[in-house]
Amino acid sequence: MGHYLEALENSLSKYIDLHLFVPSHYQGQVNNSIIHYFETGQSKYEALLRFLNPSSALDIWQRVERIRPQIIHLFNGEGYPWALLLAYLAKRIHIPFLVTIHDPEPHPGDLWGKLNAIFRRITFRYASGFHIHNPKFIETLERQGISRENIQVIPHGNFANRFLKFIKPGIKREMLALFFGRLEAYKGVDVLVEAGFHLKGKIRIAIAGPGRLPKELETKIISNPDIFEFYNYYLQDSEVALLFQRASVCVLPYRQATQSSVPLISASFGVPVVATAVGAFTEDVAKIGGVLVPPGNPIALAEGILSALGRKPFYPSELEFSSIAQRFVEWYKLFSS
Repeated sequence: MGHYLEALENSLSKYIDLHLFVPSHYQGQVNNSIIHYFETGQSKYEALLRFLNPSSALDIWQRVERIRPQIIHLFNGEGYPWALLLAYLAKRIHIPFLVTIHDPEPHPGDLWGKLNAIFRRITFRYASGFHIHNPKFIETLERQGISRENIQVIPHGNFANRFLKFIKPGIKREMLALFFGRLEAYKGVDVLVEAGFHLKGKIRIAIAGPGRLPKELETKIISNPDIFEFYNYYLQDSEVALLFQRASVCVLPYRQATQSSVPLISASFGVPVVATAVGAFTEDVAKIGGVLVPPGNPIALAEGILSALGRKPFYPSELEFSSIAQRFVEWYKLFSS
Protein backbone atom coordinates (compact mmCIF):
# COMPACT_ATOMS: atom_id res chain seq x y z
CA MET A 1 0.00 0.00 0.00
CA GLY A 2 2.85 2.37 0.82
CA HIS A 3 4.48 1.72 -2.56
CA TYR A 4 1.22 2.50 -4.35
CA LEU A 5 0.59 5.68 -2.35
CA GLU A 6 4.13 6.95 -2.92
CA ALA A 7 3.94 6.43 -6.68
CA LEU A 8 0.50 8.06 -6.90
CA GLU A 9 1.55 11.05 -4.78
CA ASN A 10 4.67 11.70 -6.85
CA SER A 11 2.54 12.11 -9.99
CA LEU A 12 -0.66 13.52 -8.50
CA SER A 13 1.10 16.35 -6.68
CA LYS A 14 2.23 17.75 -10.05
CA TYR A 15 -1.37 18.62 -10.87
CA ILE A 16 -3.02 19.59 -7.58
CA ASP A 17 -2.19 21.02 -4.17
CA LEU A 18 -2.04 17.86 -2.09
CA HIS A 19 -1.91 17.35 1.66
CA LEU A 20 -1.00 13.78 2.59
CA PHE A 21 -2.07 12.38 5.98
CA VAL A 22 -0.11 9.20 6.73
CA PRO A 23 0.92 7.08 9.74
CA SER A 24 4.19 8.04 11.40
CA HIS A 25 5.83 4.84 10.12
CA TYR A 26 5.24 5.83 6.46
CA GLN A 27 8.61 6.04 4.71
CA GLY A 28 7.59 7.02 1.19
CA GLN A 29 9.36 9.87 -0.56
CA VAL A 30 7.13 12.92 -0.96
CA ASN A 31 7.35 15.06 -4.07
CA ASN A 32 5.44 18.37 -3.87
CA SER A 33 2.88 17.49 -1.20
CA ILE A 34 2.64 18.73 2.36
CA ILE A 35 2.84 15.70 4.59
CA HIS A 36 1.08 15.30 7.93
CA TYR A 37 1.92 12.38 10.22
CA PHE A 38 -0.29 10.77 12.83
CA GLU A 39 0.44 8.05 15.39
CA THR A 40 -1.07 4.57 15.18
CA GLY A 41 1.02 2.72 17.77
CA GLN A 42 3.93 0.29 17.78
CA SER A 43 1.78 -2.86 17.58
CA LYS A 44 -1.58 -3.98 16.21
CA TYR A 45 -3.00 -3.86 19.73
CA GLU A 46 -1.85 -0.26 20.28
CA ALA A 47 -3.15 0.69 16.84
CA LEU A 48 -6.55 -0.85 17.59
CA LEU A 49 -6.84 1.09 20.87
CA ARG A 50 -5.93 4.32 19.11
CA PHE A 51 -8.38 3.70 16.26
CA LEU A 52 -11.13 3.13 18.84
CA ASN A 53 -10.33 6.43 20.52
CA PRO A 54 -12.58 9.16 19.06
CA SER A 55 -10.31 11.92 20.38
CA SER A 56 -7.53 10.68 18.07
CA ALA A 57 -9.88 10.90 15.09
CA LEU A 58 -11.07 14.35 16.16
CA ASP A 59 -7.46 15.54 16.36
CA ILE A 60 -6.91 14.46 12.75
CA TRP A 61 -10.21 16.06 11.72
CA GLN A 62 -9.22 19.38 13.26
CA ARG A 63 -5.93 19.31 11.36
CA VAL A 64 -7.77 18.48 8.14
CA GLU A 65 -10.40 21.16 8.70
CA ARG A 66 -7.74 23.85 9.17
CA ILE A 67 -6.51 23.13 5.65
CA ARG A 68 -10.00 23.82 4.26
CA PRO A 69 -9.76 21.11 1.57
CA GLN A 70 -12.05 21.04 -1.46
CA ILE A 71 -12.04 17.24 -1.40
CA ILE A 72 -11.04 14.50 1.03
CA HIS A 73 -9.87 11.22 -0.53
CA LEU A 74 -9.63 8.27 1.86
CA PHE A 75 -7.13 5.89 0.27
CA ASN A 76 -7.20 3.04 2.77
CA GLY A 77 -9.00 1.82 5.90
CA GLU A 78 -12.56 2.72 4.98
CA GLY A 79 -13.95 0.49 7.74
CA TYR A 80 -11.75 1.82 10.53
CA PRO A 81 -13.52 3.75 13.33
CA TRP A 82 -11.63 6.91 12.38
CA ALA A 83 -12.95 6.70 8.83
CA LEU A 84 -16.54 6.45 9.99
CA LEU A 85 -16.21 9.65 12.02
CA LEU A 86 -14.26 11.58 9.39
CA ALA A 87 -16.78 10.70 6.68
CA TYR A 88 -19.64 11.86 8.90
CA LEU A 89 -17.93 15.15 9.78
CA ALA A 90 -17.04 15.86 6.15
CA LYS A 91 -20.66 15.30 5.15
CA ARG A 92 -21.84 17.77 7.82
CA ILE A 93 -19.83 20.64 6.33
CA HIS A 94 -20.35 19.58 2.70
CA ILE A 95 -16.82 18.46 1.80
CA PRO A 96 -16.92 15.65 -0.79
CA PHE A 97 -15.54 12.49 0.78
CA LEU A 98 -14.14 10.02 -1.77
CA VAL A 99 -13.16 6.44 -0.94
CA THR A 100 -10.81 4.00 -2.65
CA ILE A 101 -11.96 0.41 -2.16
CA HIS A 102 -9.00 -1.88 -2.73
CA ASP A 103 -10.87 -5.07 -1.81
CA PRO A 104 -14.55 -4.96 -2.80
CA GLU A 105 -14.74 -8.49 -1.42
CA PRO A 106 -12.77 -9.48 1.73
CA HIS A 107 -10.17 -12.19 1.24
CA PRO A 108 -10.94 -15.64 2.68
CA GLY A 109 -9.41 -16.11 6.12
CA ASP A 110 -8.82 -12.36 6.58
CA LEU A 111 -10.63 -11.47 9.83
CA TRP A 112 -9.65 -7.80 9.71
CA GLY A 113 -10.78 -7.61 6.10
CA LYS A 114 -14.18 -9.02 7.04
CA LEU A 115 -14.58 -6.57 9.92
CA ASN A 116 -13.52 -3.73 7.62
CA ALA A 117 -16.15 -4.83 5.08
CA ILE A 118 -18.86 -4.74 7.76
CA PHE A 119 -18.07 -1.38 9.32
CA ARG A 120 -17.28 0.43 6.09
CA ARG A 121 -20.99 0.34 5.26
CA ILE A 122 -21.33 3.26 7.67
CA THR A 123 -18.60 5.20 5.85
CA PHE A 124 -20.32 4.49 2.54
CA ARG A 125 -23.47 6.30 3.74
CA TYR A 126 -21.58 9.59 3.91
CA ALA A 127 -19.24 9.18 0.93
CA SER A 128 -19.72 11.11 -2.31
CA GLY A 129 -17.83 8.79 -4.64
CA PHE A 130 -16.08 5.44 -4.77
CA HIS A 131 -12.94 4.35 -6.62
CA ILE A 132 -12.19 0.76 -7.63
CA HIS A 133 -9.46 -0.62 -9.87
CA ASN A 134 -11.42 -2.92 -12.14
CA PRO A 135 -14.95 -2.79 -13.63
CA LYS A 136 -15.34 -6.43 -12.71
CA PHE A 137 -16.30 -5.32 -9.18
CA ILE A 138 -18.96 -2.74 -10.06
CA GLU A 139 -21.74 -5.27 -9.52
CA THR A 140 -20.15 -6.31 -6.22
CA LEU A 141 -20.47 -2.74 -4.96
CA GLU A 142 -23.99 -2.43 -6.31
CA ARG A 143 -24.96 -5.42 -4.17
CA GLN A 144 -23.56 -3.45 -1.23
CA GLY A 145 -25.94 -0.58 -1.96
CA ILE A 146 -23.63 1.70 -3.97
CA SER A 147 -25.07 3.26 -7.11
CA ARG A 148 -23.18 2.58 -10.34
CA GLU A 149 -23.14 6.31 -11.16
CA ASN A 150 -21.09 6.97 -8.02
CA ILE A 151 -18.39 4.43 -8.92
CA GLN A 152 -15.21 5.51 -10.70
CA VAL A 153 -12.93 2.86 -12.24
CA ILE A 154 -9.26 3.83 -12.40
CA PRO A 155 -6.84 0.91 -12.89
CA HIS A 156 -3.96 -0.01 -10.63
CA GLY A 157 -0.83 1.84 -11.66
CA ASN A 158 2.62 0.39 -12.15
CA PHE A 159 5.28 1.27 -9.57
CA ALA A 160 7.95 -1.09 -10.94
CA ASN A 161 10.41 1.82 -11.33
CA ARG A 162 11.25 1.59 -7.62
CA PHE A 163 12.68 -1.89 -8.35
CA LEU A 164 13.98 -1.38 -11.89
CA LYS A 165 16.56 1.14 -10.72
CA PHE A 166 18.34 -1.72 -8.89
CA ILE A 167 18.87 -3.85 -12.00
CA LYS A 168 22.39 -5.23 -12.14
CA PRO A 169 24.21 -6.12 -15.36
CA GLY A 170 25.27 -9.69 -15.98
CA ILE A 171 22.44 -11.42 -14.07
CA LYS A 172 21.32 -14.46 -16.07
CA ARG A 173 17.83 -15.90 -16.21
CA GLU A 174 17.47 -19.20 -14.42
CA MET A 175 14.90 -21.97 -14.52
CA LEU A 176 13.18 -20.29 -11.62
CA ALA A 177 9.50 -19.59 -10.95
CA LEU A 178 8.98 -16.68 -8.56
CA PHE A 179 6.16 -16.10 -6.09
CA PHE A 180 6.54 -12.60 -4.63
CA GLY A 181 4.29 -10.96 -2.04
CA ARG A 182 2.96 -11.22 1.47
CA LEU A 183 2.17 -14.82 2.43
CA GLU A 184 -1.56 -15.10 3.03
CA ALA A 185 -3.86 -18.12 3.12
CA TYR A 186 -5.87 -17.02 0.07
CA LYS A 187 -2.76 -16.76 -2.12
CA GLY A 188 -2.50 -20.51 -2.67
CA VAL A 189 1.12 -21.07 -1.63
CA ASP A 190 0.17 -24.65 -0.73
CA VAL A 191 -1.01 -25.21 -4.31
CA LEU A 192 2.29 -23.81 -5.60
CA VAL A 193 4.25 -26.18 -3.35
CA GLU A 194 2.35 -29.18 -4.70
CA ALA A 195 2.97 -27.90 -8.23
CA GLY A 196 6.67 -27.68 -7.39
CA PHE A 197 6.74 -31.36 -6.42
CA HIS A 198 4.84 -32.24 -9.60
CA LEU A 199 7.48 -30.45 -11.70
CA LYS A 200 10.15 -32.71 -10.19
CA GLY A 201 12.99 -30.24 -10.48
CA LYS A 202 12.29 -29.10 -14.05
CA ILE A 203 12.14 -25.60 -12.60
CA ARG A 204 12.93 -24.34 -9.09
CA ILE A 205 10.37 -22.38 -7.07
CA ALA A 206 11.29 -19.20 -5.16
CA ILE A 207 8.77 -18.08 -2.52
CA ALA A 208 9.57 -14.58 -1.31
CA GLY A 209 7.74 -12.34 1.12
CA PRO A 210 6.78 -11.74 4.76
CA GLY A 211 3.98 -13.56 6.53
CA ARG A 212 3.28 -16.92 8.13
CA LEU A 213 2.57 -20.29 6.59
CA PRO A 214 1.19 -23.38 8.32
CA LYS A 215 4.08 -25.19 10.02
CA GLU A 216 3.65 -28.34 7.94
CA LEU A 217 3.78 -26.36 4.70
CA GLU A 218 6.82 -24.37 5.81
CA THR A 219 8.58 -27.63 6.72
CA LYS A 220 7.90 -29.03 3.24
CA ILE A 221 9.51 -25.98 1.67
CA ILE A 222 12.55 -25.80 3.92
CA SER A 223 13.24 -29.55 3.80
CA ASN A 224 13.38 -29.58 -0.01
CA PRO A 225 16.06 -27.03 -0.93
CA ASP A 226 16.60 -28.79 -4.25
CA ILE A 227 13.11 -27.63 -5.28
CA PHE A 228 12.42 -24.47 -3.26
CA GLU A 229 14.08 -21.22 -2.25
CA PHE A 230 12.40 -19.51 0.70
CA TYR A 231 12.83 -15.83 1.58
CA ASN A 232 10.36 -15.37 4.42
CA TYR A 233 10.85 -11.68 5.27
CA TYR A 234 10.19 -8.20 3.93
CA LEU A 235 12.56 -7.88 0.99
CA GLN A 236 14.46 -4.71 0.17
CA ASP A 237 13.83 -3.25 -3.28
CA SER A 238 17.26 -4.39 -4.48
CA GLU A 239 16.48 -7.98 -3.41
CA VAL A 240 13.19 -7.88 -5.29
CA ALA A 241 14.96 -6.66 -8.41
CA LEU A 242 17.52 -9.47 -8.21
CA LEU A 243 14.83 -12.15 -7.93
CA PHE A 244 12.94 -10.79 -10.94
CA GLN A 245 16.19 -10.69 -12.91
CA ARG A 246 16.84 -14.33 -12.07
CA ALA A 247 13.28 -15.56 -12.65
CA SER A 248 11.98 -16.97 -15.92
CA VAL A 249 8.34 -16.89 -14.85
CA CYS A 250 6.30 -15.21 -12.13
CA VAL A 251 3.51 -17.25 -10.56
CA LEU A 252 0.34 -16.10 -8.78
CA PRO A 253 -1.53 -19.20 -7.54
CA TYR A 254 -4.25 -17.26 -5.68
CA ARG A 255 -7.53 -18.88 -4.68
CA GLN A 256 -9.21 -15.46 -4.64
CA ALA A 257 -8.01 -12.03 -5.71
CA THR A 258 -9.07 -8.46 -6.27
CA GLN A 259 -6.01 -7.01 -8.02
CA SER A 260 -2.26 -7.07 -7.56
CA SER A 261 0.74 -4.92 -8.43
CA VAL A 262 2.84 -8.00 -9.20
CA PRO A 263 1.77 -8.68 -12.83
CA LEU A 264 2.85 -5.20 -13.94
CA ILE A 265 6.12 -5.40 -12.01
CA SER A 266 6.83 -8.75 -13.63
CA ALA A 267 6.05 -7.45 -17.11
CA SER A 268 8.37 -4.48 -16.52
CA PHE A 269 11.21 -6.96 -15.89
CA GLY A 270 10.28 -8.93 -19.01
CA VAL A 271 9.14 -11.91 -16.93
CA PRO A 272 5.99 -13.75 -18.12
CA VAL A 273 3.19 -14.39 -15.63
CA VAL A 274 1.09 -17.45 -14.90
CA ALA A 275 -1.86 -16.83 -12.59
CA THR A 276 -5.16 -18.34 -11.59
CA ALA A 277 -8.29 -17.08 -13.34
CA VAL A 278 -9.75 -15.26 -10.33
CA GLY A 279 -10.71 -11.65 -9.61
CA ALA A 280 -9.11 -8.98 -11.80
CA PHE A 281 -6.39 -11.43 -12.87
CA THR A 282 -8.72 -12.54 -15.66
CA GLU A 283 -8.18 -9.13 -17.26
CA ASP A 284 -4.89 -7.89 -15.80
CA VAL A 285 -2.87 -11.01 -16.62
CA ALA A 286 -4.40 -11.38 -20.07
CA LYS A 287 -3.54 -7.73 -20.73
CA ILE A 288 0.18 -8.45 -20.38
CA GLY A 289 0.06 -11.69 -22.36
CA GLY A 290 0.21 -14.04 -19.37
CA VAL A 291 -1.17 -17.52 -18.84
CA LEU A 292 -4.34 -18.21 -16.83
CA VAL A 293 -5.07 -21.53 -15.12
CA PRO A 294 -7.94 -22.72 -12.90
CA PRO A 295 -7.49 -22.07 -9.15
CA GLY A 296 -6.69 -24.82 -6.64
CA ASN A 297 -5.24 -27.18 -9.26
CA PRO A 298 -1.51 -27.99 -8.74
CA ILE A 299 -1.17 -29.95 -11.97
CA ALA A 300 -2.74 -27.20 -14.07
CA LEU A 301 -0.51 -24.67 -12.32
CA ALA A 302 2.61 -26.75 -13.06
CA GLU A 303 1.63 -27.04 -16.71
CA GLY A 304 0.91 -23.31 -16.83
CA ILE A 305 4.36 -22.52 -15.43
CA LEU A 306 6.00 -24.58 -18.18
CA SER A 307 3.83 -23.07 -20.91
CA ALA A 308 4.64 -19.53 -19.75
CA LEU A 309 8.38 -20.07 -20.11
CA GLY A 310 9.78 -18.08 -23.02
CA ARG A 311 6.75 -15.86 -23.45
CA LYS A 312 7.44 -12.17 -23.93
CA PRO A 313 5.07 -10.09 -21.77
CA PHE A 314 3.41 -6.97 -23.13
CA TYR A 315 3.97 -3.82 -21.08
CA PRO A 316 0.92 -1.47 -21.01
CA SER A 317 2.48 2.01 -20.87
CA GLU A 318 -0.91 3.61 -20.23
CA LEU A 319 -0.68 2.27 -16.68
CA GLU A 320 2.22 4.52 -15.79
CA PHE A 321 1.29 6.68 -12.81
CA SER A 322 1.64 9.86 -14.86
CA SER A 323 -1.44 8.75 -16.81
CA ILE A 324 -3.23 7.28 -13.79
CA ALA A 325 -2.83 10.54 -11.83
CA GLN A 326 -4.52 12.56 -14.59
CA ARG A 327 -7.54 10.28 -14.36
CA PHE A 328 -7.79 10.96 -10.63
CA VAL A 329 -7.61 14.70 -11.31
CA GLU A 330 -10.49 14.45 -13.80
CA TRP A 331 -12.50 12.53 -11.19
CA TYR A 332 -11.81 15.17 -8.55
CA LYS A 333 -13.03 17.90 -10.89
CA LEU A 334 -16.50 16.36 -10.82
CA PHE A 335 -16.74 17.29 -7.13
CA SER A 336 -14.79 20.56 -6.94
CA SER A 337 -17.09 22.86 -8.91
